[in-house]
Amino acid sequence: MCGIIGLYNIKSAKEIDEHKFWESVNTIIHRGPDNQSIKRINEDVVFGHVRLSIIDLQEASNQPFIDESENFTLVFNGEIFNYLEIKVELEEKGYHFRTVSDTEVLLKSYIEWGEKCVQKFNGMWAFAIYDKINHRLFCSRDRFGIKPFNYTIVDEQFFFASEIKAILSYFPKLRVPNYNVIANYCRKSTGAQIKETWFKDVLRLEPAHNLIIDSSGININRYWDYPREVNKELTLSNAVLEYKRLLSDAVQLRMRSDVPVGFTLSSGLDSTALVGILRNKFNGNKNTYTASFNSTEFHSSEKQIYKYNLEINEPAIVKKMAQDLDLDPTFIEIQYDNYVKDLRKIIYHLESGHSSPAVIPLFQIFDTAKNDVKVVLEGQGADEMLGGYINKVLPIYFLEMLGQLKIRSAYNEFKIFIKSYSIKIAFMVLIRQSNIGVLKRLYYKISGMESLLINELGKYKEIKDYPNDPVGFDNALNKHLYKEHTGLLVDLLHYGDRVSMAHSIESRVPFMDFRLVEFAFTLPSKYKIHNGLGKYIHRTAMKGIVPEYILNNPIKLGFDSPVSHLFKKEDESSPKSILLSEKCLNRGLFSSKALIKTFDEHKSGKKNHSRILYRMLSVELWFREFIDIN
Repeated sequence: MCGIIGLYNIKSAKEIDEHKFWESVNTIIHRGPDNQSIKRINEDVVFGHVRLSIIDLQEASNQPFIDESENFTLVFNGEIFNYLEIKVELEEKGYHFRTVSDTEVLLKSYIEWGEKCVQKFNGMWAFAIYDKINHRLFCSRDRFGIKPFNYTIVDEQFFFASEIKAILSYFPKLRVPNYNVIANYCRKSTGAQIKETWFKDVLRLEPAHNLIIDSSGININRYWDYPREVNKELTLSNAVLEYKRLLSDAVQLRMRSDVPVGFTLSSGLDSTALVGILRNKFNGNKNTYTASFNSTEFHSSEKQIYKYNLEINEPAIVKKMAQDLDLDPTFIEIQYDNYVKDLRKIIYHLESGHSSPAVIPLFQIFDTAKNDVKVVLEGQGADEMLGGYINKVLPIYFLEMLGQLKIRSAYNEFKIFIKSYSIKIAFMVLIRQSNIGVLKRLYYKISGMESLLINELGKYKEIKDYPNDPVGFDNALNKHLYKEHTGLLVDLLHYGDRVSMAHSIESRVPFMDFRLVEFAFTLPSKYKIHNGLGKYIHRTAMKGIVPEYILNNPIKLGFDSPVSHLFKKEDESSPKSILLSEKCLNRGLFSSKALIKTFDEHKSGKKNHSRILYRMLSVELWFREFIDIN
């Protein structure tokens, strides 16, 4: 896990400023505190790298990494988890290795297989390889966007970096807001799943894409896609066996490390499954990290998807689980005393706002974990491929069954669902997910969003929450899950990368193993949703590995974070004081009248506007961090 940066003159005769380039490298040292290097390859190309040493800690594996012929130079961020297996294949072809790193395996894979090398990789990556003989730049980003790759083209100069701040350091003139992207974030929480960023002329390379620059120009192409057809011959028993095998292997591969490994752990099924598999099969690490909140800080509306006002007390469940699985848990009491200051620090790393207020607790978890471990495994990704967010997917499955005339089955699923979940909120989610423009406009109006945004943010051209239309699917549920997997999940992976790397920790996500994802998208809906619960195959496969009180819990908590009370405070460092400050209002992006009304309604308890106000606050803090520069 590292940070990469590079400058490539396409046709420009403009001289590369190495001093400025070093300054850009220094902006991302948090991604690689163990080594920082640059390599001036020729007058038209320079690469930079900051290293967080995880596999092969020797100096010989530092980057930029050059092959023996000195024709190919690589900068790489991420891990190729199956590098040992690929290395054997390359050795059989006559390749020799001077290191024991996945970096050298990656470069020699490219030398052997060219662009098709990425199809062999099981991992997470963003990398660039320069071919000196052909003056050719080959860049790639992993299938799901776990690792970031940002780029810009200025005056025929192509500049790429793991983080946008490195680009801005070299090209300060790019500190120009992309107001339409910010307006989409304000209305829909649209984030890093889209190609555009909050900076007008800075883009992202999309997941599962390669970018090539050579004498023919710039070419961007997709190298992998999701399965479209359900395997109708697959029995449940065989599916469970294959799912368990794939997930166990995904965990085992991601335990390859030359440094200590830990786990983020909630009371939910997914993170528990990873710990359970490791304890059950591999007798692995015990270090786990769990957020602990003051339960009285949760507003009832923050639990509104449920039919009743449940108690949220994850530490109590985790303590019991830690005893059952022989873990060594660490509980982090989440602090909100410096909320605005902490959120601004996070936005510096995110380089945008984010949909989830959970960025604060995750940031504090990693701040503690960095004292013990350098790698953390997380349970991100299961929900979006297996229908874990039942309040979102049950209505779709319900309609699918009605279309198949499975009336009794549809009724039974619905009856179980409404025992725990709110029909009203499920219906609102369905409206929000729909592509019916008039319904969405009505939703924004009811939420109060439209009255808040004025001038540049009042203008609005909708950007889809997912990059591509889900064409060719023979299953309605998988069609929806494709949107979640290429949409919201990519945004969640973005904040997972940025928040972990802010503390020089590598985050690994076993549920993002491409073999597991491909398998999940061939499963019929009934293997994902059953008896009013999502992730049916996952629950079935984890019997005997995960405690029953986790497997049978019908409530899907997510990573909840209580923030409602923070927007009721009125001291000089409160969100209210920031949003109603002269500096903020003078930007002309938010209506002062609507803001005052929104805060008043929130404080009185008439409505919980915390999510909306959180987004407004994030926008203002982003402007202060990146645009208000002398």
